Amino acid sequence: KKPKWVAIAFRCFHIGLCAFMCLTAVDSLQREHDISDTDSIFVSVYVFIFAVILFVFEASQFKSVPAIEAVYRANFGFIFKPLSKAVFLIFIGFLQFGLDSLKALSYSCGIITIADGVVLSLVYCKDSSLLIDGPEKYKPPSVPGTTSSTARSQEV
Repeated sequence: KKPKWVAIAFRCFHIGLCAFMCLTAVDSLQREHDISDTDSIFVSVYVFIFAVILFVFEASQFKSVPAIEAVYRANFGFIFKPLSKAVFLIFIGFLQFGLDSLKALSYSCGIITIADGVVLSLVYCKDSSLLIDGPEKYKPPSVPGTTSSTARSQEV
């Protein structure tokens, strides 16, 4: 069995990257002097929200919290797969270029985030066992008050 240090290193890096993204988003919001510049405000808020979503996910991977996992599986299921998480990181990286933060700050954060997404996808394509323990069984989100489809078909 291969060590999971690569997955842990990515998690730790993503947590730090989330802090960097939040910093650039808050800096961009603080530089807004006119409420009419809504496009920059929305981009800043989205970057902040996406960074918090990623931060909570990565932090919850160290100690499984069933409530958080249920919410994330129901609403952000793509984040459980390395390739879709890589695309999400690349997307957030491009959002960094739209911030009104210090250009060196937002550009460096964007470039690092995009590079992280690319490296994550390359590592996964090279050897997926470094990031996951074999093929993950699909676990659909539970919907309260419903029964399984096999139970419904047997009732009819």
